[in-house]
Amino acid sequence: MANGDTKGLLRLLQVSVALSAFTVVLLAIGLTLGTVAMMAKMNPTKKKVGNVPMPGPTVTISDQVYNLGEQNHYLKATILLELDAENRPEKQVAMFTEEVKKREPQIRDIIIREISGKTFREVNSPQGKEQLKEELRLKVNEILAKGELKHVLFTSFAVQ
Repeated sequence: MANGDTKGLLRLLQVSVALSAFTVVLLAIGLTLGTVAMMAKMNPTKKKVGNVPMPGPTVTISDQVYNLGEQNHYLKATILLELDAENRPEKQVAMFTEEVKKREPQIRDIIIREISGKTFREVNSPQGKEQLKEELRLKVNEILAKGELKHVLFTSFAVQ
């Protein structure tokens, strides 16, 4: 019987050693991954400034309340119009900026017409905001003669 007990103890010892070794390996992997993750968080990769395009000149349509296409729903927004000035001489950019400023009443009218056709649900989602910005950009570009808008940005936006 002593021989059988020895074999059983030896087998139990082998399983215990194997489990211990497996646990040590798992801990080492966990420590390595944790260290790498912490180092990545502490030292994030920095984007090169040259990779991010500089914004063009802008014209601001000041904070205004717009009626939505539903009763008792409103949108309050400040809209920034970014002009496309890439590869243009300064004189052309200045003339284009002046045109946008002179056409501000027409641009405000376009904004009012577009927003008044929208529902609360349409403008309250991220996709709806992006769609509205693109629609405004396209509509305003139709009336501009000296250039076009690169982006329409909301610098404040609240719906009720």
